[in-house]
Amino acid sequence: MTTAAQPATGSAPLPIRPGPPDLDAAESVPTWRYLGFLVGPGAGTFAFNAVTVILPTLRERFGAGDVALELVVAGYGIPFAVLLILGGRLGDRYGRHRLYTIGMGLFLVSAIACALAPSIETLIAARVIQGVGAALCTPQVLATIQATSRGSARTRAIAAFGASGGIGAAVGQVSGGALAGLSFGSVEGWRAVFVVVALIAVAAIVLAPLAPRSRAHEVVAIDLVGTAALALGILAASVALTFGPVWNWSWPVALALVVAAVALVGMWKHQDAIERSGRVPLLPPSVLRLRPLQLGLLAAGLFFAGYSALLYVFPRAVEAGGLTSLQAGMALLPFAVVFAGMSLAVARIQSRLGDATLILGVALQIVALLGMAGTLAVAWGSEVGLWLQPALVLLGAGQALIFSPLTQLVVREVPVEAAGLSGGMFSTAQQLALSFGVIVIGGLVSLTGAAGRDELLAGLALDIVLAVAVLIVAIALRSRARRNLR
Repeated sequence: MTTAAQPATGSAPLPIRPGPPDLDAAESVPTWRYLGFLVGPGAGTFAFNAVTVILPTLRERFGAGDVALELVVAGYGIPFAVLLILGGRLGDRYGRHRLYTIGMGLFLVSAIACALAPSIETLIAARVIQGVGAALCTPQVLATIQATSRGSARTRAIAAFGASGGIGAAVGQVSGGALAGLSFGSVEGWRAVFVVVALIAVAAIVLAPLAPRSRAHEVVAIDLVGTAALALGILAASVALTFGPVWNWSWPVALALVVAAVALVGMWKHQDAIERSGRVPLLPPSVLRLRPLQLGLLAAGLFFAGYSALLYVFPRAVEAGGLTSLQAGMALLPFAVVFAGMSLAVARIQSRLGDATLILGVALQIVALLGMAGTLAVAWGSEVGLWLQPALVLLGAGQALIFSPLTQLVVREVPVEAAGLSGGMFSTAQQLALSFGVIVIGGLVSLTGAAGRDELLAGLALDIVLAVAVLIVAIALRSRARRNLR
């Protein structure tokens, strides 16, 4: 593809990190004002986790094969990852409330279509629309928080953002397992999952007007060439990561990776040419070159890869040990409750510990993971969910202390006028890492033939390695911050 500079639809230079227009008002924005927006991340993680749990039911109901079931998950995840950054920039230009409402509206319509789906093909198509809706609304959450708050108010709102996602994930896991085995008259239980998703979307739309409104004050250019190149690169990479194991890492996977690399390199050169000409690129290279931002995105990627790997093997492993799907989900409920509670306390903890909060969180995570591994060495079977509770509770506390500071690392490095970019970048890194973590642990399990306790131990080992890497990055970031203060 061409790397020459292409005309953009605007010529405004990217502002250099201005604060919100009314700093006093921004500092005093209460978290409840963002409630409608904060429901969004919970809706997304609920939908993702609940659907992964009901996949065996879908196989039985529709006679679906492995590829079709992969598409039920990937049909949501791929468009979500591909369109996140574009969704964020559209919010910068046209208004974040507007994009959030449009995205959540698509999410609502698609949830109803999923609940009524007569075939697996219809369900996959509806999930694609759901992914598009999630991509339009999700970046607006962090972008609005960044653009309309600062100080402790921003910290509290970001912590609530993390709590919403954690609660949605746990409730989705538990309710998906519970509903999968039920029926409501002529309505099958798996369809009720999407009815719940639709109800959550309605609540998000109704409560959204409470949040303060924001958009970029300058006209934001939508670079079509850069958008197409970025979308192609992320699409090709997502397809390769998602279907690599199904296709046995054959030549189409290698081709997809090559396409991704070429598209992303071409996109970078194109964005650099646009910025050098004084126009506004989709992804400003000057922002992406910021070392704290790079390290923050790296740490986020490592964290979410480990998180997804462990959550992927946990229900599979403990069910092999004698737990039902519902019991496996319930075993994670205290973890989610502690995660949510600690997330809401992060602001106070950060006011005392500052950047050391991230290091403390990673240290607690590593101790918890080691505790889980030690527990598995002496306990297994139908009671393993109970024996793992102390380590899982500690894990929930540690991960809550990681999520919010990591999010803030990414958000605070992006100019407020391009706030949608921060939400898009963070969510894109998150989605790709979640997919990558599942692919890596899936490959390790397939290679070693591990099952049950050994499968869970493999997931723990991978998460420990990645957590140590996050700890190294966190220490490097803290050291860099201290040097800059001298």
